[in-house]
Amino acid sequence: MRHKNSVLHDLLKHVPWGEFDRLVSEHRADKHVRRLSTKSQFVALLYGQLSGATSLREIVGGLESHAARLYHVGGRTVSR
Repeated sequence: MRHKNSVLHDLLKHVPWGEFDRLVSEHRADKHVRRLSTKSQFVALLYGQLSGATSLREIVGGLESHAARLYHVGGRTVSR
């Protein structure tokens, strides 16, 4: 069976990650982060927007159901 990327993966390919990382460093956005990095938070919020999630619980549940694929888009599962 042939591999096919998700819509989220295709969309994230257009994000200028070098610029994103530079801005995170410049503004020290990850300075006091314990678990969820700025990049993972961005991926989670973008997933929530694209999936039409109406609550944090829906985003968490959706990301957990796609946990095996999150590695490929640079994200990780989140907890409430």
